[in-house]
Amino acid sequence: MTMGRHPLNNRLLRWAVALYPASYGAGARAEVADHAERHIAHAGRLSGLREVAGVAGHGARVRFGLTSHRPLGRAFATVAPFAAVLAGTYALLLAWQAVQLATDPDFFALSDTGARKNGPLVATAALVAGPVLMAGAVLADRWSAARTLAAATVVATPLIHLLARPDLLGMSANAETSFGLSRLDLALLVLNAALLLPAPPDRTHPRSTAPRAVAIAIVTASVAVDLTLPFGENNALTGFDLLAPAATGAAIACTARTAGRAALATVLLSAPPLLTRALTSSHPSVPMLQRVVVLYAFGYVIAFGVVRLTDRLSHRAGLSRP
Repeated sequence: MTMGRHPLNNRLLRWAVALYPASYGAGARAEVADHAERHIAHAGRLSGLREVAGVAGHGARVRFGLTSHRPLGRAFATVAPFAAVLAGTYALLLAWQAVQLATDPDFFALSDTGARKNGPLVATAALVAGPVLMAGAVLADRWSAARTLAAATVVATPLIHLLARPDLLGMSANAETSFGLSRLDLALLVLNAALLLPAPPDRTHPRSTAPRAVAIAIVTASVAVDLTLPFGENNALTGFDLLAPAATGAAIACTARTAGRAALATVLLSAPPLLTRALTSSHPSVPMLQRVVVLYAFGYVIAFGVVRLTDRLSHRAGLSRP
């Protein structure tokens, strides 16, 4: 390796190349380093740092089996669009509930200052903006933007929650919720966004309309439930609670055709709700988890049966042709 214009970038590059495991091969590592150093030598400081970050990310994915040709990498690529859609639609639901609460006359009667009236809604918008934009970027097939927004969500959401004044969030210092957003809600958004980060870039492209179908189904169900039940009466069960697990299970059945891939994808998607209950609550809600499991299994089994039947009919039609 020859020294370029930015010695710091070259030192960082050496550390980034060291992330590759020995099994990658000395020749392959030297080729990666040579290609990256030539780019750094003719690039600005920021562009060089991006190149180093790309090398470090690829090296880490190779080391931990997250490349596109490994089972774990393929599983992350499968669940990434669905995790983004789940986070985005859930954030939309939380934002809508915050708007309803902010426009409730009883809430205004209890809020005697402008910060208490308007501050919580602004803070809620800041907390849910990242997941909503991330889901939009995924559905628009803008994966570079989606990854950036996912990283911003993972970093910014805990900071906003920890650093914002309790009165701005509409909560007491020891409260479990901030203007209707519980710590469980925020952890669920962060962990779903985090599933996008390890996904291999060359595989994170939806190969079907399944992510869009899941988003449309969840939003439609949430709107239908909200229009059917007045605000305050639908807190126990929302359209998201009812349809999100079933729609996700059906989508996994359509995109992960083998049982092994589907099982691994299911494990990854189940991590956020299970971890949020374990980390934010001393009394996990067993009935809620049971409902999610039953609805997910129901959606998966139905869609899997339809997929298998369609494949079989297509195969028979192909055999019957002259």
